[in-house]
Amino acid sequence: MSELISLIKRRPVTAVLLALPLVTLAVLRLFPMLDVHAWSLSWYTRLIQYYFGAFASFTALIAALFANSALGKESAARSIFLTGGFIAVSALFLFSSLATPNILIQGASNPAFVWSLRLSLPVSAIFFAASAKDWSPSAEAFIVKYQRWLWPIGLLLITAFGIVAFGYPAGLDYLMRYDPVVPSLLGAIAISLLVWTAWRARILNWYGNRMVHGRLAVVFLLLAEAQLTLVLGIAGQLSWLMYHPLVITALTVALSAILKSFQSSRDVQLSRYFAALGSILIAGLSLASVEIGVRWLNSTSAVNRSTLIPLSIAQGTLSFVVLYVIVFYLNRLINERNEALRREQHQRGELTQLIVHDLKSPLTVILSGMNLLGKEKLGTLTETQKRLIENLEKSGVDILNMINDLLDVERLEAGALSLQKSLTDTFSLLRHQVEENQILASTNKQKLSLTCDPNIPHIRVDRGMISRVFANLLSNAVKFTPERGKVIVHMTRQPNQLVVTIADSGPGVPVHERERIFEKFAQIKGAERRGAGLGLTFCRMVTEAHGGSLTVGESELGGALFCLTLPFTEEEANILSEISLPSSFDWALDSASAHHSPNPN
Repeated sequence: MSELISLIKRRPVTAVLLALPLVTLAVLRLFPMLDVHAWSLSWYTRLIQYYFGAFASFTALIAALFANSALGKESAARSIFLTGGFIAVSALFLFSSLATPNILIQGASNPAFVWSLRLSLPVSAIFFAASAKDWSPSAEAFIVKYQRWLWPIGLLLITAFGIVAFGYPAGLDYLMRYDPVVPSLLGAIAISLLVWTAWRARILNWYGNRMVHGRLAVVFLLLAEAQLTLVLGIAGQLSWLMYHPLVITALTVALSAILKSFQSSRDVQLSRYFAALGSILIAGLSLASVEIGVRWLNSTSAVNRSTLIPLSIAQGTLSFVVLYVIVFYLNRLINERNEALRREQHQRGELTQLIVHDLKSPLTVILSGMNLLGKEKLGTLTETQKRLIENLEKSGVDILNMINDLLDVERLEAGALSLQKSLTDTFSLLRHQVEENQILASTNKQKLSLTCDPNIPHIRVDRGMISRVFANLLSNAVKFTPERGKVIVHMTRQPNQLVVTIADSGPGVPVHERERIFEKFAQIKGAERRGAGLGLTFCRMVTEAHGGSLTVGESELGGALFCLTLPFTEEEANILSEISLPSSFDWALDSASAHHSPNPN
């Protein structure tokens, strides 16, 4: 239950999108007076049904065309079945649209219209469920090898159904005898398969993109809700007519998942964006122009929609082809520029590593020499010389840290720096870094305090990386806090994440600069808060690599407030840190943690 509540908080729009149809259906069924018989209210209801079906059919076809190339490189079997599911939706919705009584085909049979709807989701659910199954390597190899036979067989079955539906509707009349048993059974099977598929899509990283398979899970749940309206709704009434809006919403979310995969692709997929969105837009405009033409021309002469639809589609196709050629050319230019930019970045990265390597070696020699001099291994020094050596050594260490930050940022950007995660007491890491900065804070007459909540768990992190993040943030806060200022560090536990806040009484960060300070070599113009421009970049990249976040805001002390979050699992939550602080620390206790921690001095 807590996980469900957490999911709703993270995705409120998705929660509303999934809950609203269920609530509406429940209200309509509980209060029958609201569930009006909308099918016979006007002729326009059937017209809307016709256009909804046609548009849904075309949208599903576009999703099928792009599903294989956009989502299926890693698993061919999944892509084949996912594409087949969208094709099944497209074909059966097309039959349903064509068979809408007295709209396009005069005298079209009601059974063809009804059974096209009834079979659309059960058939597609079988394909979607097959895409969610974990196929063995031998089975997947068999599917890929013989996929060329699957498409002709599917086309043959669809054609056979179309012939029966429009040529021999009496065969479908026979199925009407088994109402409502057969439709209810088909609906129950479809709902079960779609819900299972949504669960599989949520827990499996099918295509290497959490956002993509998260949206696919929403698609399958919306289709399950659409099937539920057919099973529980009353034919021709509002509870039943919710079916088409739900299907179109599901297909729109499916297209958004496809476009998201284009967005995360290495190359800019401008031509694919246009092909997906442009074709949908042109199809909608073509359908609208047909209806406008029928209304306008029927005032002077009798015109049938079947004569205008081919003309409108041909015009839309021609417009699409002309625009696509232009977009394709622009897309090629953009990709060529991107490739040149990638080569330049690669060369710049290699040059940076070469320079850094050449700087690091002599700097290490210089620091070793400074260390020998500071320890008076080579002779006695005066107090002035000792202070000078200490300052020089400190400056050398700062330069070495900047070089290490630069190397690690380059590696993180290139994906070459892997995290070595282990179960870690992060509170101990934070306490150690506070201890390290306590001497500098005391020198500047600053008040450095550490507080924490009880029950801080051990979590899986890269110990060295997170320790450096704490060190950078603390040294940053101490450096920019004036004499006699304050730095307050607090660690708290929230649902499924640790939160560390570091507040200071320094100059703060202007609102318009709060994102820019995390960029490489960024400087705040006209402000006192300046640095090398690498430490915060490193901190954010390491934090995000752990699945957390790092933001900056305004603290109650008047300066900056850095907020770092690190996620943890339920398994990790049961291993708690031993919270204790040395007597030299000045730390405040809140009422929630007073009985878990030592008394302040």
